[in-house]
Amino acid sequence: MVEDAGRWSRPPVVARRPGKGGARRFMAARPDRLASGFAGALGLLPSQRQEVREDLRGLVGHARHAARNVDYMKAWEAMVRRHVIGHRGIQPAADCCHADGSPDPKAGKAILDAWKRWGKRGVATTCGRLSWWNLENIAATMVAREGNFLAQVRTAGPFGFQLKPLMIDQLDLDYVEELRDGGYVEGGVEFDADDRPRAFWFWDAHPFDTHGPARHRRRIRVPVGDLIHAWRPTEVAQVLGIPGAHTALRRLNMVGKYEEAALAAAHYGAAQMAIFESEDGDVADGSASGELPIDTIEAGMTAVLPAGMKLADWRPNYPDGEMPAFVAHMLRGAAAGLGVSYSGLANDLTGANFSSLRAGLGEERDEWRMFQRDLAETLHAQVFAAWLPRAIMAGEVRLPFTRIDHWIDSVTWRPRGWASVNPKDDATANDADLANRLRAPSDIVAERGGDFDETVRRIEADLETLRAAGLPVPRAMAQAQAQAQPPAPSPPREGGEEGGSGAGNDSDESEDT
Repeated sequence: MVEDAGRWSRPPVVARRPGKGGARRFMAARPDRLASGFAGALGLLPSQRQEVREDLRGLVGHARHAARNVDYMKAWEAMVRRHVIGHRGIQPAADCCHADGSPDPKAGKAILDAWKRWGKRGVATTCGRLSWWNLENIAATMVAREGNFLAQVRTAGPFGFQLKPLMIDQLDLDYVEELRDGGYVEGGVEFDADDRPRAFWFWDAHPFDTHGPARHRRRIRVPVGDLIHAWRPTEVAQVLGIPGAHTALRRLNMVGKYEEAALAAAHYGAAQMAIFESEDGDVADGSASGELPIDTIEAGMTAVLPAGMKLADWRPNYPDGEMPAFVAHMLRGAAAGLGVSYSGLANDLTGANFSSLRAGLGEERDEWRMFQRDLAETLHAQVFAAWLPRAIMAGEVRLPFTRIDHWIDSVTWRPRGWASVNPKDDATANDADLANRLRAPSDIVAERGGDFDETVRRIEADLETLRAAGLPVPRAMAQAQAQAQPPAPSPPREGGEEGGSGAGNDSDESEDT
C-alpha cells in the first residue's frame, strides 16, 4: 500500500502474460481448441435467470419430444412416478396437541379425514377429472420433465379450495419491465425491490388453442399467494426450475435415432434383396418397360439372367456385435445424468450381482428421497397450508381457527419407502437396534413409507378379527404380544403374605408343616 496526501490507495496492478514456457493458473477457465463451448473467459457470465428465460422453451420442447418418442425417457418418467409418489401417494401425518401440550388425536383425525374427502376425484381440481393422487403424479412428472408444475388456487367447491393446473407455456417468459415502485418483471415473474417474487404473469390461454380466448389472449397477474409452484431449486437466485434430464436429453435423443437407424439397417439386411447390375450400362433384354428380369425369389429357384446382366454382391451384416456395447455405454452416461442406476433405466441386469445391485439401489433411493422432500415442501406443504384455512371456514374441518398455525405445523408428510434388498439381515439389525434402544419402532415403519399409528391400529384390528372368528393368531404375533404383557401377580398365601422364591418359601413351608 502507498500513501498519497494522507490517504491510502492500492498500487496499480500490472497484468503479466505468461511466457512461452509458462502455464495458466487455471487452464479450465478459458476455452480452447480441445475444451470449448462455455463462456466466462472475459468475466462475462450470463445470469441464471437470463439463461433460463432464453433456453427454457427449447429445453421443455426437447424434453417433451424425448418423452413421446424415446423409450428410455419414458422409462425414467415412469420411475419418477413409481418411486417419488407410489401407489399410495405422499401421505400426511398429524400430530396435534391441546393448548396445554397434551395429545389431541381427534383433531388430527378430523384434519386427515377432511383431506381424504377433498382429494377425491371431482373435488380437488376445477376440471373435475383429477383426484389429488392424479395431481401428485402429474406434478412429479412435470417437475422431472419440464422443471416446473404450476397450479392456480381457486375459491370453489365444497371446501372453498380447488386447484387449476397451468402449463408452463402460458407463462409469459418474454415479459420484462421495470416497475415504478422499484420492482421489476423478468421472464414473466414479478419481483419487489428486495428481489422477492410477488406475482407471476400468465396468458389466459395457450397460444395454440383453437377456442375463443386463444384468439384474444390477455395477460393476467397471479399473486404468489394464489399460486402453487412445485420445482427443485438448485442455484442461488433461481426462480424457475429446469428439466431434470437437461444434460441427458441430447444423448437420449441421439440414442433413439441411432436405434431407429440400426433397426432399419437390420430390416434391410434381413430382407436379403436381390440387386441386378448391367455390365454395359444399358437396360437389359426385356426390361425396357421397367420390368426386372427376376422380381420374385422362391426357395430352390434357379434362373438364367439375360445377357449383359449380373447379380451384384450385397451382404449387409448390420447390426453387428458392437451395437449393444455402444448403446450400454451411452445409457450409462444418461443414467448418471438422470440420477438413476443403469440397470433400472435400461432394464438390463447383465453382469449384475447382489453387491452391485445393492450399491446402485442405495444411491438411487437417496436421490428419490431428495426428490420426495423437494416435492413435499414445494407442493404438498404449500397446498395444505392454503387448503386448511378455507376448509375450516367452509365447515368441513370443525376446529378453532384461532389455532390455525398449530394445525398447519402439526402435519408432516410421509412418502413411500422401499423393501430392503436383504430383508433378513436388515430385520436382524433392526432387532438389535431396538434392543439397544438405538431406534424406535416408528423409525422402522417410517423408513418403509408407512404410518406407525395406522400400522398399530391395523394390527389391533386384525388380531380382534382373528379372535372373533375363532382363527389362530400367527405364532410370531402371539409370542410378541405375550412378551409385551406384564406377568400376572402371584396369589397371596395364608397369613396375607405374597408367595415368593428362595428362602422365603422354605420358611413358609416349615411353618405349615
